[in-house]
Amino acid sequence: MRAVLFDIDDTLVDYSSAERAGILDYLAELGVPAADRAAAADRWHLVQEQEFARYLAGELSFTGQQEARAVDMARWLGRPAPADPAAWFRGYRRHYLAAMRPFDDAADCLRTVSAVAAIGVVSNNDEAPARHKLARAGLLDRLACVVCVDTAGCAKPDPEIFEYACRALAVAPHEAAYVGDNRSTDAEAAHAAGLTGVWLDRHDTGVAAAPGIRRIRTLAALPAALGLRIR
Repeated sequence: MRAVLFDIDDTLVDYSSAERAGILDYLAELGVPAADRAAAADRWHLVQEQEFARYLAGELSFTGQQEARAVDMARWLGRPAPADPAAWFRGYRRHYLAAMRPFDDAADCLRTVSAVAAIGVVSNNDEAPARHKLARAGLLDRLACVVCVDTAGCAKPDPEIFEYACRALAVAPHEAAYVGDNRSTDAEAAHAAGLTGVWLDRHDTGVAAAPGIRRIRTLAALPAALGLRIR
């Protein structure tokens, strides 16, 4: 194994916790009553998935999906749509980034794997915010490549985004592995592109991995799962 590629959100960094903490803190700042915040945070997550899917489908830009989420949240709260949705979203993002943390096993895993293989990330984000997120998490410096939707011109599960990353690291797909928390768009998509697909099932869902997919519960288990010889 000459290269190992990683997803970012909910693989290296705890996106889900930061998203919820960030919107709850921002709603408090905006004066939303405490009794309404949990339901609003649920709505925020639902709309995030819907609007991000539109971004991946090419219907919205990366900033466009952010602004659409801001407008929806204001309307759901019974407030006028913000005059500057981008500014509204920046307010949320400030709280989100403050709450964002790498998983406890992320830095050690990258340090261990980088001793024997090139490492990078493949993410369905735009590159600039992805790099900023990784830098804040203290993970960027170890990465040899950061491949995102605007970098490759496509998104997971398209095989091309994995192939693009392999070319960036000068390895063939069969010489690389990809690790992510989404069984379908991460592990199975990477496997279909010729990489070794690794499903990071942090919540131990009990769902069986598809044939050819390696399943781990923590990143600490990755070197053994890939048979890496760590000195």
